[in-house]
Amino acid sequence: MVLLLALLLIGGSVPSRIPTRAHIIKSAVALPDFNFVGWELNALVRGVFAGESSLEEGLDVDAQVGLVRAYFERAKKISEKERELERLVSEEASPATENSETGKVVQATVVGQLRANHTTDAGDAAGHSIAIEDARLALAGLRRMQAEERGLVEAVLQSQIQEEVREAGLGLLGAVWPPVQFAFVEPPLKLTVSPRDRIMTLHSRVLQAEYDPVTLGESERAIEANTDLSAHISQIGGMAVFPAMVVESSSLRWVLETVAHEWVHHYLFLFPLGLRYASSDDLTSINETVSEIVGVEIGERVWRRFYETAPPSAETAGGTTDDMPCACNTADLWSQTYELEQNRWERYGRPLQFDFRREMRETRLHVDRLLEAGLVETAETYMEGRRRYFVEKGYALRVLNQAYFAFNGNYGTGAASSNPIGPLLEQLREESDSLAHFFDQVRWFTSLADLEKALQAE
Repeated sequence: MVLLLALLLIGGSVPSRIPTRAHIIKSAVALPDFNFVGWELNALVRGVFAGESSLEEGLDVDAQVGLVRAYFERAKKISEKERELERLVSEEASPATENSETGKVVQATVVGQLRANHTTDAGDAAGHSIAIEDARLALAGLRRMQAEERGLVEAVLQSQIQEEVREAGLGLLGAVWPPVQFAFVEPPLKLTVSPRDRIMTLHSRVLQAEYDPVTLGESERAIEANTDLSAHISQIGGMAVFPAMVVESSSLRWVLETVAHEWVHHYLFLFPLGLRYASSDDLTSINETVSEIVGVEIGERVWRRFYETAPPSAETAGGTTDDMPCACNTADLWSQTYELEQNRWERYGRPLQFDFRREMRETRLHVDRLLEAGLVETAETYMEGRRRYFVEKGYALRVLNQAYFAFNGNYGTGAASSNPIGPLLEQLREESDSLAHFFDQVRWFTSLADLEKALQAE
């Protein structure tokens, strides 16, 4: 009892000197954790939904659509500058290389490259660093714009999406609840940490929204050096706090889908599926995939109703679009596409056309096979080679590692996923009578077995 009392009095200082894995990871990250309480308070103070009054005062539908179009045209400049910065950083990125004699990992940094290269190469590298810094400054300036009409644009999109949700029959007792509410912000960043010998989320945290690929790369390397784990810090399109955070993209279609996606999360939190979001990897994936399927479909309906300018295709013109079913089974789609293109290549000797989804899907499956065989370093070398290949094809991937797949693999319809949840949910949607029928089933799921039973019952 005396010893216990002494430990209590000194605050358990002896055990605290042994840092936990979470503490090591947190210390290695340059950015602080995101302040959710501060976000909620700030959202109330700023009056996120003040734009609703302007709609009620008589801004007609045509004026609303024109306002939204103009807003997204202005957003293109920001998007272009972000892509430029991603390209510059991805071109500069250099992987860690293994020293076969000492077994030590040597990270090639920009400074090391400048010392090792010839004078001309050093000048090129310095010029590249200057270009990165210029792009960072320009992007910071552009992000200070777009404030004057933001609240009104948010209100217009909320109203349009909410009406489409109501017409689809997805609300509660004829009403849309929770209401569709979001704010354009730079959402927080998501840190995902995975073991190197398998793909899974071992640790995750939400970081302050200060996207800088240079700083993020340094934090990822620090985590990997201190823990021997795989780390990836990623931008996210939105977050289902209330109001939902949605990144200010130049793609209106994507924003519509993302706002609807986040509303689905809000809705599912009222039901077993959403309440069990983080209880297992399977349920996380089911939640994200359901939100993706429903969000894309609602966003597509709003797009066609208000913003689509091209004439309908022959296929669309021949039938109704009131309750258009989702795409066919994803696995079949990948397989059919690959077979058709492979046959074309064999017949005419032409190279296969690059398809990011197919290529990333093949990358994930091959990495799974290598890790299952215990070939961790081979898998990492392969992923870095594939990352460079994607960069050459115009996809500025800053990182491609186990943690990248652990984060992106939660979206079952995405190319980075290798689990069967995406195809199974797409099959269930295809076999459902309507989007509302699909939604009514999935919200009660508490396991992957529930999904399998629902398919057997269809």
